Amino acid sequence: MDPASLPMGTQVERWRVVGFRGRGAYGTVYRAERVGYEEAGPVALKLALHPRDPRFEREVALLSRLRHPNVPALQAHGVWTLGGRLHPFLVMQWVEGTPLYDWSSARNPTSRQVTRLLAQLARAVEAVHAAGGVHRDVKGDNMLVRPGDGRAFLVDFGSSLTEGAAPLTLHSFPPGTVAYRSPEAWRFALSHRSPERYVSRPADDVFALGMTAYRLVTDEYPPAVDPRVDKGGLWQVKGPGPGPPLARNPRLEGRLSAIIARMLSVRPQARGTAGELAEELEHLGDEAGPEADQTLFQWETQPISRWSLEDSVKAYVLGHRPGRRPQEGTRAVELQDAAAQANAKRREAKDLSRANATTECVQRSVRFLVWPCLGMACLSGYLLLMLWKDWGKHELAKEPRSLQRDERNAETVDGGSAGLAEAVLTAPMAHSPIDRMRAGLGLDMPKRPFPGQLRPDGSGKCELRGQTAINGGCWLRVAEVEPPCEKAGYEWKGGCYYPVYDMPKIPTSSPP
Repeated sequence: MDPASLPMGTQVERWRVVGFRGRGAYGTVYRAERVGYEEAGPVALKLALHPRDPRFEREVALLSRLRHPNVPALQAHGVWTLGGRLHPFLVMQWVEGTPLYDWSSARNPTSRQVTRLLAQLARAVEAVHAAGGVHRDVKGDNMLVRPGDGRAFLVDFGSSLTEGAAPLTLHSFPPGTVAYRSPEAWRFALSHRSPERYVSRPADDVFALGMTAYRLVTDEYPPAVDPRVDKGGLWQVKGPGPGPPLARNPRLEGRLSAIIARMLSVRPQARGTAGELAEELEHLGDEAGPEADQTLFQWETQPISRWSLEDSVKAYVLGHRPGRRPQEGTRAVELQDAAAQANAKRREAKDLSRANATTECVQRSVRFLVWPCLGMACLSGYLLLMLWKDWGKHELAKEPRSLQRDERNAETVDGGSAGLAEAVLTAPMAHSPIDRMRAGLGLDMPKRPFPGQLRPDGSGKCELRGQTAINGGCWLRVAEVEPPCEKAGYEWKGGCYYPVYDMPKIPTSSPP
């Protein structure tokens, strides 16, 4: 068997695989359930692709120190023998949610909503730093939003670093994603050679959180930090840094814009700590005026046939034009959110009602026995059952020693965020043409064109200027995007290329 594609029903120690979530650079995440405890619900099981991968030890070392409402809980860890080789695995809380950027793309959030999400994520980053760690891959695709209660989670600690940990890479750059690297990390990496390595610090996580926030409120990144393309010197030691996101999106609340600009300061000490930023964001979320309740993006009014070529390419990545949202689809998602929130409140009220009940007759199956109970007998049985289950969880958390035995640079594309607890259960939604265009995430250049993709003419050239003929299809390279490419981007000869489709013409007049 291949750890990247286990058949459904495969048992990994005490857990049975019941679904596939996603694959990253070093691990595959499955939806699983504890054998004999299926009623407890699903868990996220992350299995190492490579035997004895030391990254999993690091992940366990940090997660075992974290107890935070915005970080999925580590439930167990161990090793699984596959083909005579030991593959580490982790078991964590299953989170029902949506990656942050996808959450925003499907909705039209307000500054207040974004402020409250960022406050939660800053608290999660603060907890990581307080535990003596650095996440090193803070980005929107490693953050989940649960629609039922609006809780945000920081996930995927596969690139994390704890104090005193030995280096695993041979590069000056630490693991992470290119677009989120701090100016100081870039300067070090370009002025030093291996074996000298840049040591990530909490300020690097804060900068990456600022990059995430900037993209969240503008649908775009600020100018590239790479000094080789920073012609204006924005990110140099004495540079001004990028302009505030308010300059790109005037619908943004002004104080939120200032906080985001602070996180992106070229001087690490000026960014503030994650805890300080969380406190500012929490205060702003509570005290901001009605301007914070304006939606951040305008509604889409133009048909696809009128989009510019540049907007069409960006729509392949985002699922919509930058700064726009499709009103009909967004309204449908808002109705789904309202239903999820109502269900969550009903469950909470039901649980509270049960907790306040003086007596309750409960029938529970323990192994193969069912004990009907009444009055005090029911209460006694219930308490014994809870003690027994609590003891089982304690034993699981300890894990026997036998289960605790025992490079590529992790500059993965956004699609590689299938680290543990990114296991997400999302509501089924209708897919637009743009969604179908984005289906091939993180793949190498295909050997043949996609259905509906424009083809070159008889001379091997594409019809429009700027397009490149590759393997029988027409592609467009985006100069400002460098590998690793974002969603729907395909890497070819050091560039990021996007397929060009023959968009159906949409009538602009009303039917007779």
